[in-house]
Amino acid sequence: MKSPMTILLIMSMCLSFFCLNDLQAQETDVYVSAHPDDWQLFMNPNAYKSLQDSARRVIFLHTTAGDAGQGTGFNTYYKAREEGSLRAIRFLVNSLETWPPQKHQLIESELTVNGHPLQRMQYGRAIIYFLRLPDGNLEGPGYPVHANKSIEKFIKGEVKNIHTIDSSTIFKDANDLRTTLRTLILKEHQSEATIRFHIAETDTIRNPGDHSDHRYSSYLIQKMSSNLNRVELVLYEEYSTNQKPQNVFEDDYLISAGTWGATASGLSDYGHYGTWDKGHNSWIGRQYFRILIPD
Repeated sequence: MKSPMTILLIMSMCLSFFCLNDLQAQETDVYVSAHPDDWQLFMNPNAYKSLQDSARRVIFLHTTAGDAGQGTGFNTYYKAREEGSLRAIRFLVNSLETWPPQKHQLIESELTVNGHPLQRMQYGRAIIYFLRLPDGNLEGPGYPVHANKSIEKFIKGEVKNIHTIDSSTIFKDANDLRTTLRTLILKEHQSEATIRFHIAETDTIRNPGDHSDHRYSSYLIQKMSSNLNRVELVLYEEYSTNQKPQNVFEDDYLISAGTWGATASGLSDYGHYGTWDKGHNSWIGRQYFRILIPD
């Protein structure tokens, strides 16, 4: 007959084994949104479905501030857009709850990655980062308030030392930014399972007329992830999908519409145009993507 100490040791080893297996099996979905209102229109209901899986880590990574050339001015337009994304995330997380509901709080912290201070937020299972790089304008020329710098010019090496719009940090070159993001993702992932990056489609035949910030945020992630193990790229068609047939229906459609409504409320509560209009709403109910597994 085994002694109580032996039984306790066996139980401890089994618990450690199962915890290790859970950690190794934990997949991570990273939704890369060039602006704080992109993922809601182009990557949903996939974002909702990722959050439904309690075994996954889900990260919302917003690369630019989406400030539209206003910087930190114009009644903090960039903050209004961030609030829209945060409300959308809270809506999705809260919609997963069953009775009795769990009360979540938005937890904020700061961490330093590769010498760069980054603000981290967490709400339920959702992890949120806002990098606040300058909005690059539709075709990538940038705006005067940011010395006409853009993520496109930065990735191409045409400009150096790009600042976040709140001056919280400076990235000296594209490799500095890629290294920072790689370190950040691996710090969050902590697993041997798949990392799934949800990014803009960069094939211009499949995804014509897209925003420069969308494309180059995607190029950034594709390059950054090229030396990671077990990566999947989920590539989304974006602006052009409002000309395609609706392919999201029933409960998924309601989730998508509700997510966009929550986003719009964040903008309007900050005194800005809420974007709940015919033009933006034409993207609701349309989600087109393909999955690419790099060689």
